[in-house]
Amino acid sequence: MRLTEFSYVQARLQARHGSSPNAATWQALEGSRTAAHYLALARSGPLARWIDGLDEAGDAHRVERHLQACWTRQVDAVARWQPPRWQAATHWFGTLTALPLSDAAQSAGQAAARWLEQWHRLMPADAGDRGLLQQPAVVLLPRLAGSGAGRRASVEPERRALLNLFRRHAASAVAVFAYLALSALDVERLRGGLVVRTLFEPAPAANPT
Repeated sequence: MRLTEFSYVQARLQARHGSSPNAATWQALEGSRTAAHYLALARSGPLARWIDGLDEAGDAHRVERHLQACWTRQVDAVARWQPPRWQAATHWFGTLTALPLSDAAQSAGQAAARWLEQWHRLMPADAGDRGLLQQPAVVLLPRLAGSGAGRRASVEPERRALLNLFRRHAASAVAVFAYLALSALDVERLRGGLVVRTLFEPAPAANPT
């Protein structure tokens, strides 16, 4: 793996990472009681690009479709910034968020193993340490495969691990995949906040007659 291949993409990723939501952003969002207020706060901060074009009238399915489309566009952009020989593996990484994983440990493990096997096949022949390259996916997979309770748990352990990979392996494919995994955590958290508020916020009070 030639590090000079990733000089351009690293500069772009650093700029994007520098504008990522911080703990204060999430704390403010999670204090919102309605989808409308949540969206208004998100539009005023670093998550705005993920919800551009999404209005308060959208149902939960529309939220899901919108965020998946935004995620796909981000993965496509990151792939374009990279050398052509890495683009197929990057596009495949983007499918991780749609991987059909169940709560059953055995079937989830099998699905993850098949996904990783295909990812390895798409990497360049001289990609280097495959174990290191797959670490961002290994960190992210349990979060995606978790039950509802697991998905609501703090993402800080995963975020710390991914940030460590992003910083220690700058200007490499490892940093690219770590960045995408960090973005996937943000999208999952944003999706959860919007869907819950869309589905369960109190109905408007009836007008008195």
